[in-house]
Amino acid sequence: MSGLLLAAAGTDIAWRKIPNSLIAAGLAAFLIIAGRLYIRGETAVLAGCLGAGAAAFCIHLIPYLLRSMGAGDVKLALVMGLLMGWRDWTGFLGIYGIVMLVASGLLLIMGKRKPKTVPLAPFMTAAYFLYNLFVVYSPLG
Repeated sequence: MSGLLLAAAGTDIAWRKIPNSLIAAGLAAFLIIAGRLYIRGETAVLAGCLGAGAAAFCIHLIPYLLRSMGAGDVKLALVMGLLMGWRDWTGFLGIYGIVMLVASGLLLIMGKRKPKTVPLAPFMTAAYFLYNLFVVYSPLG
């Protein structure tokens, strides 16, 4: 998922778009994982992945409908939820919220110099790497 997020962040910065091919690659990876989970009888984990994907999609759909976010960001959030699963995605949300608060603060400080549009994928990517650094790979965890 790291490569997918870095590619999405790069294209979002450069062109303010997240290509559907990246989303399709993430969905294909999830289908492989889902098949393996199902075969192994880990349906609770699979349900958690589906729940995280649905929650991520719904949370990001509201700003999209208000024209505050692009469709690529919503689709990327869906893929992240599916691939992370419920436990990791809900943990990631806290760090994502902090990253977005810092970004919002910086935009407020910029005032009139702030850009018209802001790519969201780099912030999702930063939060993902911070989550992995501090939670997943923590010597305390």
